[in-house]
Amino acid sequence: MDTMKQNTPLIRACLLIGGRSSRMGQPKHLIRGATGQTWVEHTVELLEPYVDEIVLSGKGDVPESLSHIRRIADLPEVAGPLTGILAAMRWQSDCCWLLLACDMPNITKEALEWLLASRHPDSYGTVPRLSAGGFVEPLLALYEPQARDYFEELASSGIFRISRVAKRSTIFTPVVPDHLAESWRNINTPEQLKNSDF
Repeated sequence: MDTMKQNTPLIRACLLIGGRSSRMGQPKHLIRGATGQTWVEHTVELLEPYVDEIVLSGKGDVPESLSHIRRIADLPEVAGPLTGILAAMRWQSDCCWLLLACDMPNITKEALEWLLASRHPDSYGTVPRLSAGGFVEPLLALYEPQARDYFEELASSGIFRISRVAKRSTIFTPVVPDHLAESWRNINTPEQLKNSDF
């Protein structure tokens, strides 16, 4: 384990690969970039220096190179990203979870470092927003162990929009610096993919 991991409280990453990708027409996490890596391989490689463990949430197939990565089953009673973060927190409730999606290939190490450095000691989560007063970005966000109760409440209420947790006063919502904002952009359609640099 490198120095960065030794000096950081336990952080695990939950990478969501369970979407149906209906708009893209193919599993997004298996799209290959210019380097030949799939998006999921690229994201895992990017995350490894910053977290203590990476898990994959969802039933999607993965390349053989990632066969060693732990898989977490979706929760049958929950839908969307909530199933990933809640399954992860039920499996390991004593760590901070970095939650992100497989369709965010523009994430940079600088964005990860900014997010990790933005953790507030008194907050239950760090959920960025791209502008002051703008919408929060619940993916590529950090959730501390205390946030589990918020997600359990959403699931019990049948509310699956994880952005709702950011309404809590204990969730810190810093504004992403403009030069890092591209890391929070999803690519959902063939047209968006064609116009991307990845």
